[in-house]
Order: sequence, then structure tokens, then C-alpha cells
Amino acid sequence: MESEVNGSCAACASHGPNQSSLAARSPSAGVTTALASVLIFTIVVDILGNLLVILSVFRNKKLRNAVTLALYDM
Repeated sequence: MESEVNGSCAACASHGPNQSSLAARSPSAGVTTALASVLIFTIVVDILGNLLVILSVFRNKKLRNAVTLALYDM
């Protein structure tokens, strides 16, 4: 009983200090696909948004001045 209070027991000794006797469950293929799709969509939208900002700055001289001021402010 005293060894269980310490956080170690004879049955757990074979697993190591940071190991569990419970098996890790991997997510299903559907969950993995959904998460990957959301991640890819987010990355594509971020890149397109950044490209639109760059295009706007090149096309509008007033925005160039604002970008220059923002860079000096950093």
C-alpha cells in the first residue's frame, strides 16, 4: 500500500516511469482525414490572403506608404 502512495507499484515497474499499461488509441481514418483537410484549407486560405495583401500593396501607392510606416514602427 505504501508503494502505491509513492506513485509506483510492482505491476507498473515493467512499463517505465512515463508509460501506461493502457493501449494508446489512434484516431480513425475519417477523423484524420477531416483534420488534415481543415489544416490544408487553412494553409491555402492564409497563403491566398497574404498574396492578396501583397498584390494590393503593389497596386496602391497609398498602401505602400502605410506598409513603410508599419515597418519603421517594428
